[in-house]
Amino acid sequence: MVVATLGLSACSAPEPAPEPEKPVRTSLTVGVVGSFTSFNPATTQGATAANRAVASLLDERLGSLDGDLQVVPNNGMGRITRVEGDPLTVSYELFPDRTWSDGTPVSLDDLLFGWAVSSHFFDDATYDDQGRIVSGTQYFQTAVPADPNARTARPSLNRAKDTLTLVYDEPFADWNRQWMLDRPVHVVAEKAGITVQQLMAAILSTAEGDPAAPATPNPVLAAAAVAWNTGFDAPAGGVPDASSAVAAGPWKVSEVSADALTLERRDDYQGAHYPGLTGLTVRFFPDRASQLSAVAAGEVDVANVGDLDPTQLASLTDAGVQVTTGPTTQTLQLRFADGTPADLRQAVTLSLDRDALVKELLQKVRPDARPLQSFLSSPATGQLYNDLTSGNNAPGTSADPDAARSALEDRAAVLRVAYDATDELSSAVFTRLVTMGAKAGIAVRAAAEGEQAEATLSWVGEDESLYRSSRDRLAEGVDGPDAQRAFRKLTNDTDPVDVLASAKDIDRSLFTAYAGVPLFERTGAVAVGKGVQGVAYTSEPDGVPPSFWTWSVTTP
Repeated sequence: MVVATLGLSACSAPEPAPEPEKPVRTSLTVGVVGSFTSFNPATTQGATAANRAVASLLDERLGSLDGDLQVVPNNGMGRITRVEGDPLTVSYELFPDRTWSDGTPVSLDDLLFGWAVSSHFFDDATYDDQGRIVSGTQYFQTAVPADPNARTARPSLNRAKDTLTLVYDEPFADWNRQWMLDRPVHVVAEKAGITVQQLMAAILSTAEGDPAAPATPNPVLAAAAVAWNTGFDAPAGGVPDASSAVAAGPWKVSEVSADALTLERRDDYQGAHYPGLTGLTVRFFPDRASQLSAVAAGEVDVANVGDLDPTQLASLTDAGVQVTTGPTTQTLQLRFADGTPADLRQAVTLSLDRDALVKELLQKVRPDARPLQSFLSSPATGQLYNDLTSGNNAPGTSADPDAARSALEDRAAVLRVAYDATDELSSAVFTRLVTMGAKAGIAVRAAAEGEQAEATLSWVGEDESLYRSSRDRLAEGVDGPDAQRAFRKLTNDTDPVDVLASAKDIDRSLFTAYAGVPLFERTGAVAVGKGVQGVAYTSEPDGVPPSFWTWSVTTP
């Protein structure tokens, strides 16, 4: 029996060797529209979408924003604690053994420098109506100006406990969005030709700036400011220097070119955001069309692809790309001018069929889109928006032409509207306003150049908090009875429950005054390639989807 078996085996064809398994990828490609020009996205010239996208992957602070733009504390870096409410006292603690990507410890010196940059404590500049300096000094040229409601005393340091403490001049609603950590202070000092010790001494001893009595600029602060303002930018015709990319997050830069940035995982990273991937490549595209082509071709795995039209959405899904659409913080609002009569404001509000606007203009790409019900927020902020719009006196979303005619006492009326004719959605809305107004006896027409408009179609938003959106809406001229009083209260509310209540009061005031009509928010979309998992939607326009440490890939 044994011999027969051996003979039979010798005559049989050998079994084919199993095909070797293809290795699973451990790196992904992110597609971003725009040119990469700086490792510092906080300067006036560096605050571009592409630079912010890179920073969102490299930089790590004591907090971040999730896909709904709500604060997520970074418990792997340290903690921010409200110690007292009056005076508002906030402590910043750094955990030990946290390092920058070059191995230098992240320290209180870094936090103190971050405060010096964002607070503009030392500035004594005076500006003209065009924003040009006419006297004094502005040290750090930040894209976001100092907020007068966020002023603090000079911080105190407890080096034994790795804690920096801030005492605010007044309670401040957005205290938990001040994350302090900025460019590494040791890199800034090296670029400035000074020592960290010299810079710390200057920050701790230089007098607070006073525009009424401008002083000779402090030479150490001035040198650090020049380094911070321009030292992380690309030279003319070149790309940013990879050696400037010292970061606190889990990635380090291995290569930079005009078209791409390559990131490698830091094995010495000690924080809470250690990624499962070993690398990322960020590719930069000149426009949305080239980005979409690369996504459809499988060359890009993750991309924020913006406001898609139905054809673009179908093209991506036909290529096997998973596309998640959702709201963004960019909202389109009809704003009434100060001189627009109250009865015309009310009549126009009643004439608008916002349900029809959203159905015709948004729901082909985003079926769950609904009319906007707040001046201050959008569904992009998730549950916060739901809480805000519960009982904020927002009007109905369908048209009532008869009620509109009654508001005008059956008089004919004219509404001249200013809008951006080059913006596709604004133009589409205007066309429909003409039709809806006619049903209510309102002749809606475009305001001629130089003509006073009764209303304006305006895109507003990209605000990350109720405080900022309230501040900006009121600064833009949208107002109502008691709105300013409610905003003053909101500014000093440090409990999120109180902030929400004050914001709801502002919304009620604006709706009562018929200050305008919120219409809808722009749609966003995140595209994810085959086999890629763990990528969440982000409502930040052009932002990289959050929580890259949850991303993974299952395909070769």
